[in-house]
Amino acid sequence: MPCKRKLSIFETKLTTLFQVMPMHANPLGMLFGGVIEDWMIQVSNMEATRIAKRPTLLAGMDSIFFISPVLVGENANITAWVDYIGNTSIDVSLLVEAENPILNEKRLTTLAHMTYVAVGKDLRPVMLDACIEAKTKEEEEIYQDALKRRKNRENRIKDRKERALDSSPPRGLDDRFTITNYKVVMPEDAMALNTLFAGKLMRLLDESTALVGTRYARGPVVTASVDTTDFYSPVMVGETLIIYSTLTNIGKSSMEVIAKVVKRDEITGEEKHTTTSYFTLVHVGPTGRSEPIPEFNITEEWQKEIIAESERRRNERLEMLASFKSKAEKFRVWPLL
Repeated sequence: MPCKRKLSIFETKLTTLFQVMPMHANPLGMLFGGVIEDWMIQVSNMEATRIAKRPTLLAGMDSIFFISPVLVGENANITAWVDYIGNTSIDVSLLVEAENPILNEKRLTTLAHMTYVAVGKDLRPVMLDACIEAKTKEEEEIYQDALKRRKNRENRIKDRKERALDSSPPRGLDDRFTITNYKVVMPEDAMALNTLFAGKLMRLLDESTALVGTRYARGPVVTASVDTTDFYSPVMVGETLIIYSTLTNIGKSSMEVIAKVVKRDEITGEEKHTTTSYFTLVHVGPTGRSEPIPEFNITEEWQKEIIAESERRRNERLEMLASFKSKAEKFRVWPLL
């Protein structure tokens, strides 16, 4: 479809504030990771729908690193903008800052990139009539960065149809630290078109992985990062969510926990893989600083294989983290924001 609406990145900017209250936080007064993920998806979904002028579904999000917590009494300041529009998809970026309303100060919490697909009532992709036209040097840099992420995502999901068929539970290091949760998707869990709201799902995943981490660490944990997450099949109201969460690596004070989601139609018995994500959790003490966790004793060869694969992901995270911080700080001072 020809581009009828040419938009600059600045024109798409949307800023939303959320006040952090005790019900949103852990016992240390820090905002739960699942809540901030929910809020980020709420804002990005509003942004994508506003630009698409039709319902949109979250198709994927890049790795998220939580640099600093948002505390009770502070605001989560979420600024969203569209940096790429494809034939049927919209890429939305979000900068999240912790805002102290008394001191009028902000600090970086995270930067996120999410991809949405515009859909019709049948949930099939619909062509869009808008496009992004960069008008400044800064906007062009943001646009080119979005093009690179888009290409990476296309390569990453080439086999998404095959992945959707893999409904088998993931294998963890120890069955004692494995949790399986079931939930029927109700109308209050849904957004447009009777599909499960992705923010609700990420909140459930954060809770289930935190349970695994707390069980192993024997103390409170916080979410440090969430790996790139792609969604292979939408979940409808009335279907059952099966959430498998299990331990895949243990460091000195941190753990990696996989969360795999399978949806099930209880009438037909059909199951489909919805998404898989890896959460990095850190054990924290009363002051909010990281504290050691028990060492894990490897007794089987297959455990070594799980840890080796997890170490590869950990190395990739460390490589991304430095550039992640640099990019986020740059966005904070650009005229766009």
